[in-house]
Amino acid sequence: MRILVVLVIAFALIGQLAAQKVEGEVFDKAPKLEDYNFVVGTQMIGAKYKFTKESYIIEQAKHVRGMGSNILKISMGKNYAKSYGMKPAQGIHTTLDLIKKKKDYQAVMDMDFKYIFAWVHTFTEAKWQDGLTSEEKMMLYREMYDLTAYVLKKYSGSGKTFLWGNWEGDWLLHSGYDRKSIPADERIQGMIDWFNIRQIAVDDAKRDTPHEDVELWHYIELNLVLKGIQDEKCIVNSVLPHTNPDLVSYSSYEIIKKKETYEDLKKAVSETMDYIESKLPAKEGIPFKRRVYIGEYGYQTNKKQDDDKQHFLTKRMMRVSLDLDLPFALHWEMYNNEYTKAGVSKGMSLISEEGKKKPVYYLHQNFYAEMNEFLKVYKKEHKVYPEYEVFKKKGIEVLGKL
Repeated sequence: MRILVVLVIAFALIGQLAAQKVEGEVFDKAPKLEDYNFVVGTQMIGAKYKFTKESYIIEQAKHVRGMGSNILKISMGKNYAKSYGMKPAQGIHTTLDLIKKKKDYQAVMDMDFKYIFAWVHTFTEAKWQDGLTSEEKMMLYREMYDLTAYVLKKYSGSGKTFLWGNWEGDWLLHSGYDRKSIPADERIQGMIDWFNIRQIAVDDAKRDTPHEDVELWHYIELNLVLKGIQDEKCIVNSVLPHTNPDLVSYSSYEIIKKKETYEDLKKAVSETMDYIESKLPAKEGIPFKRRVYIGEYGYQTNKKQDDDKQHFLTKRMMRVSLDLDLPFALHWEMYNNEYTKAGVSKGMSLISEEGKKKPVYYLHQNFYAEMNEFLKVYKKEHKVYPEYEVFKKKGIEVLGKL
């Protein structure tokens, strides 16, 4: 019995030492980054695994920054506890309550990311799906206004850009994840009102809140554009023309698969993004060349598609995004959270369940390193950063070598 106890203690100590070793070595050292938009990034929406004592959200944020990215994308919704393995907190009635009470949110926002994207839905009881009452409209307005005002005050002078938006909006509009369903007019009008209230709240908070050297924009994300091209009811046709968001995010899975050549992929992305823009009312003052971007793209690994194929397809999509002047293209994602019904990983991550940094991780890391060095040298020689066309040309050249 005594021998068994000794062995148990010994194994426990070995395990602790191993955990400490992993915890000390798991993160790549975050490089000092030039103050520029690198366009390509990733996201950290939830997690199913981790390797340190840090929370899911802190651990992934350190990986994103250590990889060399200045873009962060997180979720700030009612499912925060399940998404990030947090203990639910009492007294959270708004999104602002969430980031004040769950300090890990504040911690990742304080890290030196230049662009911070967040899915922001609502903690209130307001439901737009059956139409919004005057009281519900005010609840939604106040929640978004207060959140925006707080962030503008807190991060004034930081050089950060925040982007508030929604998860794949067409799945919210189409009940039951049924792309063939026809959204009811009441549901469409409710979504129009919801998006417009959010945009007005952001605009009003920006107008009313003293701030400098910090930006905040509101975006709408959609994901069934092909349905719109077929002249059917969906966000791009039925909602977008009646709103005026700062930006539009496209979760692009419906168009990025089964494209044989680079030109096939570029044509599909170009035509789809052009169609979205054709439905978007004009707007002044947005600091990007285009107001549409790729909010999600990614490729699974399975028996037919391995890590090298994933690397090839991801690199191709990164190049298309640069080629088409899209302000952002966000890969899904740092840690995999997609599994089959049998529990098999779809392998869409940059870091696997085994803690392995995959080829797509190093693709991003090497791109950032090359482009960061280019920006540093260029600014030293010219006293300013390059125009986007120069950055784009260099980025495409770098990707061709990776």
